[in-house]
Amino acid sequence: MSTMPVADSPLLPVALRDTARTVTALEKEPLSYQALRDQCNAQIAQLRSELNARGLPDDAISDAIYAQCALLDEAALKHLTGEVRDDWEHEPLQVVHFSSNDAGDELVRRIEQRLREPRPVRVLLAIFAAVLSLGFVGRFAVNGGAAREALGRAIDERLGRTSADEVNGAPIAPIVVNHANARPLRISPLTWVAISCVAAGLIWFAVDRWFIASIAQLTR
Repeated sequence: MSTMPVADSPLLPVALRDTARTVTALEKEPLSYQALRDQCNAQIAQLRSELNARGLPDDAISDAIYAQCALLDEAALKHLTGEVRDDWEHEPLQVVHFSSNDAGDELVRRIEQRLREPRPVRVLLAIFAAVLSLGFVGRFAVNGGAAREALGRAIDERLGRTSADEVNGAPIAPIVVNHANARPLRISPLTWVAISCVAAGLIWFAVDRWFIASIAQLTR
């Protein structure tokens, strides 16, 4: 059994899948104000519950929910019309849950801050990647396409660098074969453990990339 902390699991929460469906539904047929508000609040509560169950620290949960609110607010303001849009703009989710209304800049700042951490929480980075894949633009709305893509690549790179070899904190010892003596290859139990951890990390990372790609397809 892996000893990797649950909080470092790269798999995205189910709540993000529901949020992806909401964003997709808004593109096709905008919901009423109350129906959309109820859906969003339920998804926020679900995400908080899932991340608490995974053992994430409070600050990471806050950043994850902030990203979720930013995505939902941006999608609502993009697709709602008339009085419904005006009402949402007057009281977006970020104001209700965070008493602020600058997610276009603030979410990018939070992402950049997490990317500077030596050992960022992988599931949080995966959530950031999903939010960008689902169309969050923020301050990149005007001539910021290249910068937004660069931010996404930076998240992907950090997810790759923080796979099992970094999570478990030890490099893999090289395997040396003495061809002159042609002795049977012997691998220590510790090396087998390290190899198994790396293999598990690669599998988790592949599933994570697949899940993000699948979510992105929902918006196309």
